Amino acid sequence: MKISTTLIVLPVLAACLCVPPAHAGTVITQESAVMHTDSPSPFTKGAMEFEALGGAFWSVDKQSMERPEIDHWLATLRLGWMLTDVRGSNWSRGNWEFLLEGFYGQIFEGPGDYVTGGTALLRYNFVQPDSKWIPYFQIGAGGVYSDIHRDPVQKIIGREWEFNLQASLGVRYMLSETWALTFEGGYRHVSNADTADRNLGLNSLGGQIGFSVFY
Repeated sequence: MKISTTLIVLPVLAACLCVPPAHAGTVITQESAVMHTDSPSPFTKGAMEFEALGGAFWSVDKQSMERPEIDHWLATLRLGWMLTDVRGSNWSRGNWEFLLEGFYGQIFEGPGDYVTGGTALLRYNFVQPDSKWIPYFQIGAGGVYSDIHRDPVQKIIGREWEFNLQASLGVRYMLSETWALTFEGGYRHVSNADTADRNLGLNSLGGQIGFSVFY
């Protein structure tokens, strides 16, 4: 009887031991599939973005003693909030984003040493399914502080504080769901709305490159 009982019990125990690993493997696979399916998009409403960019801008107006060339390097930090989810089904599919930026520029050509300030930006992201390239356009307004006004000959900048208007086109290359390379080119206008005697205004074209982090 001992031999017969052993022969019956051992196969039953072996079968029981084999069942849990097979079941656990199935659960893990299902959970992995769910996690992959439900992973959040960086362009959903309420998501945030941090950008760090660097580049240069060159003045584009006719050069003279009163309107000298003013070119500068620029470093920019931005914090963005996704205002809407992605909507649409054609080439314009995308979402709206609001950003605040701070920037500092070092003048390498022309009067003055620096320009610094902040801007509020409204951006539209063109988001296509499964695309790693995310183009965008944006417009913004803010303020600029510089020491260009200390040069009495130039008529471009008349005060230390001036207004800043800008429009840009850019594109992100998504390295992952949380990291992207960012390339941007745009136009910037600085003036004081005739609140000072000198106000020809500074018009510049340039570009920046950097990275974005989503969270």
